Amino acid sequence: MKRTTLFTLLILGSASLLAFNAHAGQSDVTCSYHHTLGDDSIMMTGKPNQAMLHDFFGNTHTDAFSTYDTLRAQPETTCNNKADSSAYWAPTMRLPDGEIVKPSYQKTYYQSTKDATNPLTPFPAGLALLAGDHHGSAPSNRITFLCGNGNGYSNKAGEVCGLRSKGDAVQFNVGIQFPDCWDGVHLMPGHGKPNAAYSSNGVCPADFPVKIPTVNLNLAWVLPQITSLDTAKIQFSMDPVMNGDQRTEQWGGVYTVHADFLNGWTEEGARFMTDLCMNNGMDCNHMVPWSYRTASEDTYVSSAEPDRNFGQSPDLFTRQNKTNGDQMMTLMKFPIPPVPAGLTEAQKASFKYQVRIYGTRVESGQDMIYFSPVASNSWHENNVTWNNRPAVAAGNKSGLYIGKTLEYRYVNVDNEVKKALAEGKTEISWYLGGDNYDKSYRFNSRETKENLVLMLTRYQEVKEN
Repeated sequence: MKRTTLFTLLILGSASLLAFNAHAGQSDVTCSYHHTLGDDSIMMTGKPNQAMLHDFFGNTHTDAFSTYDTLRAQPETTCNNKADSSAYWAPTMRLPDGEIVKPSYQKTYYQSTKDATNPLTPFPAGLALLAGDHHGSAPSNRITFLCGNGNGYSNKAGEVCGLRSKGDAVQFNVGIQFPDCWDGVHLMPGHGKPNAAYSSNGVCPADFPVKIPTVNLNLAWVLPQITSLDTAKIQFSMDPVMNGDQRTEQWGGVYTVHADFLNGWTEEGARFMTDLCMNNGMDCNHMVPWSYRTASEDTYVSSAEPDRNFGQSPDLFTRQNKTNGDQMMTLMKFPIPPVPAGLTEAQKASFKYQVRIYGTRVESGQDMIYFSPVASNSWHENNVTWNNRPAVAAGNKSGLYIGKTLEYRYVNVDNEVKKALAEGKTEISWYLGGDNYDKSYRFNSRETKENLVLMLTRYQEVKEN
């Protein structure tokens, strides 16, 4: 179907503490701490235990030899979205009393700026980025600090953190903003040879012309063993003095904090995040799929005009009147994104299918409408009518509770898709039917930037202490 009017929804960010200003187009991932090593596969590739001590988040196998291929070959992750096997790391922190402490988790916001005029390009596979200065001695506009009981993020250290509102611990956060302009050539930076730079007012410099999502890494330390923390006296790990294989640790001031990012997202996940979230001005939060397919066909049929084809209509409609039997039903068809090969049954079961759809109830109020599987995928949007419409298949329906607000909505269709796969199908179709109360619902068609998407997702719970 064709679309003549585009609707854009800007969903505001959550109440979580942000290191930087909230962006209309963004997604996020939360990853717990996993391990500490003296490794750095970006700046000290292939040299284990010779870098400063780093705390690692995300991919559980990250070491001095990590590349995109190794991250995807062993994709186990501590992140709440398993499509993200990226490696994130930052120097280990030492408290003023000398205690070396481990972080609790990190939450990364992938964000856009001025995406309407400067659209983003997805991260290339294996892109490595650096942020911060491990020799830093003064505040930076790219690094911010936060006390959990304090007054928000500041780029100046010196605040004394007290117990957070729960009264159970001191919480200290560091926000680190990565460059958002890539040179388009080098996946890895070199010593003194950056592969990325920061945009100015959303515009990239000439030597770094490729606009990519801004990685805003927010590190959190939850410290129940203390009741206050002078942030000016915090230290971070520096390059060790090496005597053969023996290390003598070195420590620098709070402004030496920095971070590394090695992209390990699935390629479809990285593309979805950019093309269907940030370039749309949408906050997708953690709802980024492992893989996805957009609708291959969509239309609607109407019992009031049984011989008419609506394949060229600019909208999709659903309506049902239980009194006189009049109906309009939306039809949609998708290729099915396959579950990755070589998995155990338990691993396969952890993948779930969802449909993302953008629409609204036309009248005020809200009610449940239903996705019903279609018996045949042989229909086509430019010739199907009420009179020759395909039959509804036997099986479960999936409900969608929808009101007047025009927004993206997610529908769990896992059972129907896995049933279709078990039957050897590579496509699946649904009817979207009305609520029996003669109310109309309107949805964007596949030709719009808010198009219909069948998502293959894999999430897990990660606790933010």
